Amino acid sequence: MTAKAASNVKRRRSPEEKYGKYKWIKMLVRRNNEEIREIKRMLRGLSRGLSHLMDFDSEYLVNMVCRDSRDEVILDVLRTAGSDGLSPKEIHAKVRRYGLKYHHITRRIKRMNKRMQNEIGERVADKVGRNWALSRFMVHNWSAKTNEIKN
Repeated sequence: MTAKAASNVKRRRSPEEKYGKYKWIKMLVRRNNEEIREIKRMLRGLSRGLSHLMDFDSEYLVNMVCRDSRDEVILDVLRTAGSDGLSPKEIHAKVRRYGLKYHHITRRIKRMNKRMQNEIGERVADKVGRNWALSRFMVHNWSAKTNEIKN
């Protein structure tokens, strides 16, 4: 190539020069977020498909669902209630000293359900009429582990 031909070659701009530094960074972050969302979606599908083979530790379940000691107390009360469950007012009567109102009980249970649903696709508690009772999944995984610990 001659010097004249080399000077006619168009120099390509980098993406930072083309879009601007901050706009390019935002584009990269958005692209990475979409990839992470896709990976999470695939992992949720895999974990739901293989959930019958998975065995969850009770400590993991409690840490995943409970944000504070009040949530743990609500879970303990539901566990002792059995399959019939308890109404929010009955649960409130047992956890009153922790400063919860009875309408906070339902809100907290729904939040725990949402956390577990997002994590592994299962529920903590189910409605039985107007009462709340632990789901079969929680009864199976939580009670089996505590029996093993006692033995």
